[in-house]
Amino acid sequence: MGMTRLGRQGAGLLALAAVVAGGAVGCGSSSTDAYVELQNAMTSHMTDTDHRPVASVACTPHVHDTMRGATAHLRCQVVFKDGTSYTADAEIQNQNSGGRHNMPDLYSWDSPPSK
Repeated sequence: MGMTRLGRQGAGLLALAAVVAGGAVGCGSSSTDAYVELQNAMTSHMTDTDHRPVASVACTPHVHDTMRGATAHLRCQVVFKDGTSYTADAEIQNQNSGGRHNMPDLYSWDSPPSK
């Protein structure tokens, strides 16, 4: 099973792009927790890009934000509107490292199984 990276230009099993999480996580306060942003990104991507309507996504641990250059590892339970579900390994990567500032978090997760 491949890893899906959130992006608007999805091709094949891997798509890549960054998502702004209400501000640079690790460089100031964000009004939305990082895990909630990940859940929202997964829901939008799978529903809109993969054309698999999502009923819910629940990720743990509840990561509030990540440190500069760090990656948080989560497990997410995805339930589709057709009643099927799967568990995905997911990551939240804080891209702010070295001299980079105000970079959005990068979200990635295991692709859902084929329909």
